Amino acid sequence: MNMKYAAYLLAGALALSAPSAAGAEPNIILGENGRERTESESENLTETETETEAGTEGESENLEQTETEMAMMVADTEASNAGIETAEPEQDQTADESVRPANPEETGTSAEEAVVGARALYSKMKHFAEKTDNERFSACFEDTLDAATIQSQMKAIQSADQATKDFEGHADVCYFDPTEDKTQSPYYFGVGLADYKVNDDGTVDWYSVLMRVARYGDDWKASVLPDGSLMAGKYPEGYEAAVNGKRNAVDLYPYLALRFSDQGVFDGAFYSLINMVWQNEDGSLSLALWLANGKEGTKWCDSIDLQLQDGSKTVAAVNAPVQQAVESGQSSLVTVNIPAENVKTGTAAWKNLTVQSNLLYQ
Repeated sequence: MNMKYAAYLLAGALALSAPSAAGAEPNIILGENGRERTESESENLTETETETEAGTEGESENLEQTETEMAMMVADTEASNAGIETAEPEQDQTADESVRPANPEETGTSAEEAVVGARALYSKMKHFAEKTDNERFSACFEDTLDAATIQSQMKAIQSADQATKDFEGHADVCYFDPTEDKTQSPYYFGVGLADYKVNDDGTVDWYSVLMRVARYGDDWKASVLPDGSLMAGKYPEGYEAAVNGKRNAVDLYPYLALRFSDQGVFDGAFYSLINMVWQNEDGSLSLALWLANGKEGTKWCDSIDLQLQDGSKTVAAVNAPVQQAVESGQSSLVTVNIPAENVKTGTAAWKNLTVQSNLLYQ
């Protein structure tokens, strides 16, 4: 798969590597926190043909360069944490609603409105970044940011905007609706935005961002991210158990919220992506395979050829059953298993896990 990453607004560890602490995310402190772009392995194939995730040597060089740039951004961000992670603004009971987050239950704000608000906010950020308007760019955020952070954010979004100017497709999802938890205050929505383009050969270029937003009067602002993952509880049960048990576990695409929606698809393409890998207590491996059918007709996914590498070491090379039908307009996360006897590295800790795959489907 041709993988191209673009850092956006404090992008986190998006590299195909397994942190020693079982795939824990870094302490990202900003609302719109990570974008990634990749070309899908999905192709416009006929019966029982394959799609691949293998990248070229030249693409690997591009990936390494971008990962280095992202690492530098994360380092800059962490250095400014102390100045950003300040106490939340005082909530004066007499304060106007425009200066404190609105309670969705009281205002009747729906998840659909949060998606629209987040998309509009994102567009404003792109516009102000393009104009290098520091003041209005900074005003898109709930808290005051220091000058260094503003500059790093602006450079990131300028780069992202250039990379996605020809992306016409949008697939957005609100995966966390605070109206379901009336005990929460302030009131934030978690929104995943995805821009994409389906190419003539059936492949997909996509770029995703994860935002935490709150409504202020008639406006929306990006919020500081809480500690831990906003997606807790959305991951497959086995993955979270592996993370909690300090076993090998890695989320290869931590900011792609679309995979947690059962209707998250790229219109016009059948797309698949191995996006999580974890090791079970018995030494076997499980992989989360995202299947998204944006084409007409049901797709039957039979099996998948997998090759997992940890640097130069082969972790496993097998064909595993999938046995999953995906209806048109639907998507799902399917767990694929590799028996312990096929894991050549045992339970040794992963340092740089990569995955190549060929999905066999009709």
